[in-house]
Amino acid sequence: MADESAAADRTITTDACVVGAGPVGLLAALALGRRGRQVTLLERRAEPATDGPPPAGPAVVNIVQPVTLHLLDQLGVLERLTEGAGVIPGAEIYFGGHLAARHRYDELDGCPVPHALSIRSFDLVRLLLAELAALPNVTVLWEAETHTLTAGQGGERSTLTVRTGDETVAVDARFVLAADGRSSTIRELAGIPAEVVPSTGSYLDVVVPSPPGWDGMARAYFGTHGYLLETRRAEEGLVLVWITDAATAARVTEGPVERLVETLSGVVPRLADWIAQHVTDWEQVRRVQHHFVRTKVWSQGNVVLVGDSAHGMHAFGGQGLNTSLQDAACLARLVDEALSGGSGAGIEKYESVRRPFIEAFQSLQVSNTQQPPPRAAAEEERAPEFEVLALGQPHIRSRISDAAAFLAAHDTPHGR
Repeated sequence: MADESAAADRTITTDACVVGAGPVGLLAALALGRRGRQVTLLERRAEPATDGPPPAGPAVVNIVQPVTLHLLDQLGVLERLTEGAGVIPGAEIYFGGHLAARHRYDELDGCPVPHALSIRSFDLVRLLLAELAALPNVTVLWEAETHTLTAGQGGERSTLTVRTGDETVAVDARFVLAADGRSSTIRELAGIPAEVVPSTGSYLDVVVPSPPGWDGMARAYFGTHGYLLETRRAEEGLVLVWITDAATAARVTEGPVERLVETLSGVVPRLADWIAQHVTDWEQVRRVQHHFVRTKVWSQGNVVLVGDSAHGMHAFGGQGLNTSLQDAACLARLVDEALSGGSGAGIEKYESVRRPFIEAFQSLQVSNTQQPPPRAAAEEERAPEFEVLALGQPHIRSRISDAAAFLAAHDTPHGR
C-alpha cells in the first residue's frame, strides 16, 4: 500500500469518501456536502448525461414510501421528482381473492406525505446529481476503480488507491461510506465477510396501459399462486408483478404467454379482458434475478456499509431503496457528528437497532418468494404491515426525524 500511495499522481484529502453514485451514495454525499464537509465521490461508471432521454433498456422503477419521500422533501427535490412519477394513494390487501384490508396514506396518523410515489431511479439520480453539482466542496471521480484500501482504526484516516483513466489518485479520508452495491469492492477490500445469495424464486413483471377509471391504488394479492402486485410504474401505466416459487413459475412460463395471461387474470378477474388485450408476447415480460446480502458487521473502523452493500434485498415489499435511503440519511448525520469531534459509536448503535428489523424483513421475503405458500399458515403472516412500510421501522422513527432535520439544515457552522 505504501508503494502505491507514493506512486499516486495526486492525493485528495477529504472528510468523507463515498463510493457509489447511485441514489444512496448521492444522498449521503449531498447530505454531508451541504454541511460544508469535504466529500469525494467515486463511481466506476462513466458520467451520465444530465439532460436528454434516459438510458436505453427497461428503467429501474421503485415505490418510495412517505417516510422516505419526507427525506427527499427536506433535500428540496420532492416536487421535481413528483413531476415524472406515479402517485399511489394507498393499498388494498387480498387473501385468497377476498379483500382483507384497505389503507390510504392520507388517513394514516403521522404520515408526512399523503401518498407513495412510483419513480424511475434514473430520475432521482439526475436530480441528486444536479444538486451535488452546486457544491464546490464535493469532488466526483467518474470511471474510478478502487484497488486498495487501508482502513483507519481508532480515529486514523483511511486511504484508498483509485485509478481513473490514466491517473492514479490516493484518497485520504476520515470516513469511507461504501454504497457500491451487493458486490461491494469496498466491503471486500475492508475484509468484511458477506453472504450474497441469489433468490431461488421467480420474479416476473409486465407493464400495460392504465385501465380506464383505474384509481391508482396498489393491490397486493396473496394466495396459492404466490404473490401478485398491481401498482403504478412511474407515470407509464400499470405494472403487474408476479412473485412465486420456481416450480410454480416453470409450469406457467414453459409454454405460450396465454398461460401467464390466464394466471394473472385468475388472480385479478376484473382486469382479465385488459390483460388479455395487452399481454400478447413473452417479449413484454421482464424476468429479474434478485439477491440477498447479509454481512457480519455494517462498519469496521471508519468504513461504513450503506444500503445494498450491507443488506441487499428482494423486491418483495419494496423496501430495498427505502431502507437504503433511510440508512444513508441517518448515517450521514452520525458521520457528521463524529467529524465534529463526537464518537463514531453512534454508527454501531444504529446498526444494533436497525439490523434485527432488516434481517426479519429479509426472512419474510424468503418465505414469500422461494417456497410454495404453506396452506396451514395464516395468510396474514405473509404480508408486511402497511404502517411500517409507510412510516418506517418503529424503533428508528425518531432517528429518521432527526435525519430529516439534518438534511434540511444547510446553514450550519460548517456551511460553505
